[in-house]
Amino acid sequence: MGEDVEQEEEHAPDDGPRLPRKKLLLIVVPIIVLAVVGTVTTALTPALAARHPLLLIALEARNRNLILAREVDVLPFILIATFRRVLTDPLYYILGRFYGDRAVRWLEVKAGLGSYARMMERIFKKASFPAVFFFPGAIVCALAGVVGMRFAAFMALNIAGTLFAVISLKVFGDAVASPVEAIVAFFDRNLVVTTAISITLVLLSIWAGRLENKLSMKDIDSLESGDFDDEEADRPSD
Repeated sequence: MGEDVEQEEEHAPDDGPRLPRKKLLLIVVPIIVLAVVGTVTTALTPALAARHPLLLIALEARNRNLILAREVDVLPFILIATFRRVLTDPLYYILGRFYGDRAVRWLEVKAGLGSYARMMERIFKKASFPAVFFFPGAIVCALAGVVGMRFAAFMALNIAGTLFAVISLKVFGDAVASPVEAIVAFFDRNLVVTTAISITLVLLSIWAGRLENKLSMKDIDSLESGDFDDEEADRPSD
C-alpha cells in the first residue's frame, strides 16, 4: 500500500494555484468558520454539556465532547457526531488535490499541527487506506488528495472510520458513565461559575498565543503563494 502511495505521488499537483480565488474561499472559509465555532464551543462546554449535549456535539464533535454528551440517544448521537466530524474532510481533500504538498505544509504551519503532521505523513506513506480509516484528520485528508486517492474510496474509508470512532467513544462513554455523569452534574449545579472559568481559560489561551496558529482569512494568500518558508525555519527535517 505504501508503494501505491509513492507511485501516485508522481501525479501530485505542482505548486501553482489551481483554483480561482472565489472557489478557494468557498473551501477555506467554512474551515475557518468551523474552527471559530469550535473555539466558542470549548469556551461554553460546561453549559452545553449540562443543558444542551446534542448541540455540543453538533457544534464540535471532539472526543471529549462525545464522552460528555451522556443524555443523547444512540441514533442521533451517531448521526450528528459522524456528520460533524466528516463535514470538513472533503474540503481538506480538495485542498490537497489542487495544491499538493503546499496544502499539507500550509496546514502544518497555519493550523499549528507541527510534529503531529509529520507523524501522520510517515503513517500515510506506509499505509494510506488504514490512515484514512483510523486517522481521518486534516493532514491525512489533504494527503489523500495530494496522492490522488479516488474520492469515492476516500469518503467510504473516511465515513467508515469515523463511524467506528464515534461508536467506540459511545461505548467508552457508557463504560465510564458514573464519573462522567458526576462531572456533568457538577457543571449543572455550578453552571455560571464553571462556564465563566471555561470562557476565561479559552480567552487566556488566545491571549497567550496558544491559539494564534488557528487558520484565518489572512492566511489564504500564503496558501496561494506558498510563501511560509520563514515560518517553517525551525521545522526539523525528517
